Amino acid sequence: MQPGQSERTKLKRLDYKASESQDDLYAILDDNFVVHVALVADGQPLVIPMAYGRVGNTLYLHGSTGSRLMRMLATNPAVCISLTELTALKISRSTFNSGMHYRSVVIFGNARIIPDEEKAIALDALSDSLVPGRVAESRPMTKKEVAATIIVAVELDETSVKISTNEVDDPEEDMNLGYWAGIIPLESRFGKPIPADEESAKLPIPESIQRITRRS
Repeated sequence: MQPGQSERTKLKRLDYKASESQDDLYAILDDNFVVHVALVADGQPLVIPMAYGRVGNTLYLHGSTGSRLMRMLATNPAVCISLTELTALKISRSTFNSGMHYRSVVIFGNARIIPDEEKAIALDALSDSLVPGRVAESRPMTKKEVAATIIVAVELDETSVKISTNEVDDPEEDMNLGYWAGIIPLESRFGKPIPADEESAKLPIPESIQRITRRS
């Protein structure tokens, strides 16, 4: 199902900012690192920030076997997941018309616990989502590490995508009054890699690390 195609994901307000493109959905997820996972725990709302990985139309989340959240998802799988990427502040001539530029995603779904035989694929997807190609350059995970991890999958079948990129749109009556208006871009960038210790300082920087820093 494409974004915005269900009653829960169809935008009711400012619907011109909605995107029904699956490519937009994937691009926003692939360009970012953290989602906020919301569920109801013991009758109370709970929201947790989590790293994630995407393979096709599936989103993977991971946590320790000792994690309260992961244990709750096993018995209470209904989740709402959100992500917002802020790209600029929109400064209008009035505070009323000022706002933000952003790309955002809301996902409704049910978390599915991944069986042990599928964990390797999901864990590699999570790692390579943070630093593409890093899995091939790292020590393989041990059986103990895999056993200590719970992976849940959420299908991207019920989603909403909202993108705000419109320029400052002051009304005609606010023009030529001597007030400044414009856009303040917000940029995220990677800094220069810092070796963790003397051993790392003597080794060449891995290609995956060089690639991700070149993105800046």
